[in-house]
Amino acid sequence: MTLVTLALAALLPAQAATAPQNAAPVPAMSVDVRTAPKAGADVENWAKELRAALAQRPQEFHVAKPGEKPEFVVLLDSIGKRTDGTPVLSGYFTLGNGKPRPFNYGFTDVKAEAAKLARNLRGYAGQMKAATPR
Repeated sequence: MTLVTLALAALLPAQAATAPQNAAPVPAMSVDVRTAPKAGADVENWAKELRAALAQRPQEFHVAKPGEKPEFVVLLDSIGKRTDGTPVLSGYFTLGNGKPRPFNYGFTDVKAEAAKLARNLRGYAGQMKAATPR
């Protein structure tokens, strides 16, 4: 067993040295979190938490500045309830000039779920980009 451990330890540095070092970093995606005109305070709170969570991920996102055209828009529309009583956030994702894609997101803790949504947002944008006809 010790021999296997030593062999693995000897291979790992060699593998790390052969990994590509020149991989270009992916630029941060500009994102704008908006709320529907008639959204209530609970939706505004969700938007605030999502913006804060996105700001914590500067390698992946930057919140679009006023006048800047965002690459990705998250429109938070309303909060309702599922049949089991779980609150659900409804809204739309829009990538570039594409068609808005509706979403429903069940949650219990706004801050924790906003952080989770921010963590997964780049993946959603990637799925939408892959589905866009060329």
